[in-house]
Amino acid sequence: MDIEEKLANNNGILQYENEIILQSYHEDGLLILARGLGLERIFCEMMKLYCAEHNLIFIMGCTDVEQTYFIEQLINDGIDPPPRIVTADISIHDRKELYLHGGLFFVTARILTVDLLTDRIPIDLISGLLIYRAHRITDSSPESFITRLYRDKNKTGFIKGFSDSALDFSRGYNQLECVMKNLFLRHVYLYPRFQVTIRSTFEHCSPDVIELQVPLTVLMMDIQISLTELINACLQELRSSTTWLDNDILTVDQAILNSFERLIRLQLQPIWNQISIRTKQLLNDIKTLRLFVLYLTQYDCVTFYNAVQAVFINEKLYGSRGKTMNSSQGLTGSWLYLPAAERLLMASKSRVFGETTKRQFQQTNDNEQPPAKLEENPKLKLVSDVLQEIRENEDNKTLGPPVTLIVCAEDRACSQLKQYLLLGGRVMLERLLEQTLNPPTAANETTKVPETKKTTGKKAQTVNEETTNENSSTDDNKLDIEGIEGGYVIEDDDGSTCPSTTILYPFSGNIDNHFILGKILIKYRPRFIILYDASLTFVRQLEVFKATNPNHPLRIYFLLYGKSIEEQRYLLSVKKEKEAFENLVREKASMVIPEEREGRDEYNPLLSRDPTPANQQAYGTGAASTIDQSDTRRGGIIPMTTISNIRPKIIVDMREFRSELPSLIWKRGIDIEPVTLEVGDYILTPDVCVERKSVSDLIGSLNNGRLYQQALQMTRFYKKPMLLIEFDQKQAFHLANKQRYNSSSEFSAHDITSKLALLTMHFPKLKILWCPSPHASAELFEDLKRDREEPDSKNAMLVTAESELLDEDERYNSVVQDLLIRMPGVTFKNYKLIMNKVENLRELSQLKEDELVTIMGNSKQASLLYNFIHKQKGDLVLDIKSKTTSNNTWKKRR
Repeated sequence: MDIEEKLANNNGILQYENEIILQSYHEDGLLILARGLGLERIFCEMMKLYCAEHNLIFIMGCTDVEQTYFIEQLINDGIDPPPRIVTADISIHDRKELYLHGGLFFVTARILTVDLLTDRIPIDLISGLLIYRAHRITDSSPESFITRLYRDKNKTGFIKGFSDSALDFSRGYNQLECVMKNLFLRHVYLYPRFQVTIRSTFEHCSPDVIELQVPLTVLMMDIQISLTELINACLQELRSSTTWLDNDILTVDQAILNSFERLIRLQLQPIWNQISIRTKQLLNDIKTLRLFVLYLTQYDCVTFYNAVQAVFINEKLYGSRGKTMNSSQGLTGSWLYLPAAERLLMASKSRVFGETTKRQFQQTNDNEQPPAKLEENPKLKLVSDVLQEIRENEDNKTLGPPVTLIVCAEDRACSQLKQYLLLGGRVMLERLLEQTLNPPTAANETTKVPETKKTTGKKAQTVNEETTNENSSTDDNKLDIEGIEGGYVIEDDDGSTCPSTTILYPFSGNIDNHFILGKILIKYRPRFIILYDASLTFVRQLEVFKATNPNHPLRIYFLLYGKSIEEQRYLLSVKKEKEAFENLVREKASMVIPEEREGRDEYNPLLSRDPTPANQQAYGTGAASTIDQSDTRRGGIIPMTTISNIRPKIIVDMREFRSELPSLIWKRGIDIEPVTLEVGDYILTPDVCVERKSVSDLIGSLNNGRLYQQALQMTRFYKKPMLLIEFDQKQAFHLANKQRYNSSSEFSAHDITSKLALLTMHFPKLKILWCPSPHASAELFEDLKRDREEPDSKNAMLVTAESELLDEDERYNSVVQDLLIRMPGVTFKNYKLIMNKVENLRELSQLKEDELVTIMGNSKQASLLYNFIHKQKGDLVLDIKSKTTSNNTWKKRR
């Protein structure tokens, strides 16, 4: 049976899915699908087609939740054997046996890279690679390195990429072509929501959608206007404080989007250490105001007032003395003193306590609160009305008890909505206000009644057992819906003829929540769905669910605040994705792709490992030059020297394949040999050992002392130990903020720079290499290996922390040697002179000062060592005190 017949017999596949699967199966390419249109369904069908014993296929880019989801789906569809997950727990021999038997394998990039480099996988037998979330592929990512290794030795296998994030391809310069080049693909398949096949598929079986726009209250509208003015004021001040940000981003429309903070961070990361404190403070203020915008529509009036009041109280307590350079408090900006900020606080308080004049507001004490008004959130009231309408639906008599799914943005919103439905709006707000005015003590916390797992009916006993602590959503009742983590269930069986079940679940907070929502739709098949918060992804997921179940009655209630920032944010997200696909369509039409892009021919420039620049290759000075050396028309170019066919080699620790450096080393024409190393990360030559540290790893290693032990082992076993401090190319090439220190500040022993200086003083042989990016590290390694002897992996594996010293050091006791080096006056230049002349520490303590001068060759160092050994404890304490007094006197004079 061919592929077309298999897909035709599958009734669960939609028309556009059938078209996509046939295109992707017959020809390699990159699929970019609109978010929410079922990329996981298409990927699962592709795996079904390849699930055969004669295929050896590796799947990359999936999270643990996605791997579990795909395996469960294939098992439910009767696929045997299902894909297997390869982890580090499986031994090397067992992995070889699995690869020889064939099948589909979920594997991490590190394991697959090591197995490909060590020839544990028969590369010529690999059928292909399936890459999920292909928008994350970069030039130096592990997945890109794997595709290079695969295509270098396998010219017939396939490579297929899948993604549902068009926005990621529209950011940066030529991002789509870069991803296609890294995956060796010539074709790209674009399927936006407005594509003809997709549009026609959903037009025939669209769900019954009821859009309910509820207006904001007068006070909520005042708060929204005030927040908009404050955000605009902060953006204007941000424009004047820095020139590193694009003005197109610094608008209110962009600031309300969820991607605003990520865009700002991407632009400011390379120069973060150069940004003024004022600019960082403005960014923090905008983040706070964006949080208030979210709280306004999602949470009740008491929660919103508490959040706003906390910021003002913080400014009142710490504002005058908290705006220091290193303080973490009092960093609120001047927006608190604008008229809009005062209107914001007054309006938020009026929602809780009622209307108050400005004079009454200023005269109100914290202990004397006015009578409570407690304005209910209009959307909460609307949800209650919709649920009542669902209970009274006439179709319930024929179709049975209704199951309603309510989808919120966050788990905290779900918890609050559940309490509103059970307690009623007034009771819930009164309890929240009571907790605000009279916070519970530790004694009261221990007397709380634990909640039951299911909430049944709305009886008084159940209501009394409910807790309403909104400060921590973990105290709420969470139900494990038969293996589905999170969410809440309300079963209304209060004696009515048609009891109903309501399921509440968040769609954000976890990148894999859309999988769980899909499971809920398939398992419980709700007839009514209430979208409490707008989600473009889940709206399209509901369209797919209805299209695959055309006979299932489905009604969707879409709740939105009219003329609100919530509505504007949803419409902007739709507009942004549409513009991204339009840009991709134009880029695809004008894209020039060479025929050898797929790398199936013998010579491909993308697979070349010659780091020689193109201009030198063209004129015959590089390794890949094809210019005749006898040609006299080459001008004054220096003749090309004879290049050996033996490639240089670097031994790399297994754990280092999580970083980008091994792939960049391989691209520069250097072979890498993965080995488990106990000392060092990279062995360049028999004498050169390199320990690589990122900035975060460097700080952690200095704080816990691990770097000291690593440096001690490298200096003991290798003649040229090196510490490579590697920075991220997207971040600042700066170890510490230059604004942290000024002319009057003093360095502390706890600073990273001080600890690094102490490390170099203890180990003079240790060389420190500073590299701004992994690309610079690979180039530096190439220079260090030039015309040097190649390392031996067997000898490198024998070097362990417990192994004995090598060569000339094997006659010394390492413990005594470390103790001697720490003594005053003893340095790395003279400690071997002492060890060659003195038998042990007892003999050293019996030497006179003149004898020490003769051995060490320096009277000052000999005096320090002699005094350290022979002086009494009291004399040493007096010397230390006198030195401390003289140092303090010098500092005061300075």
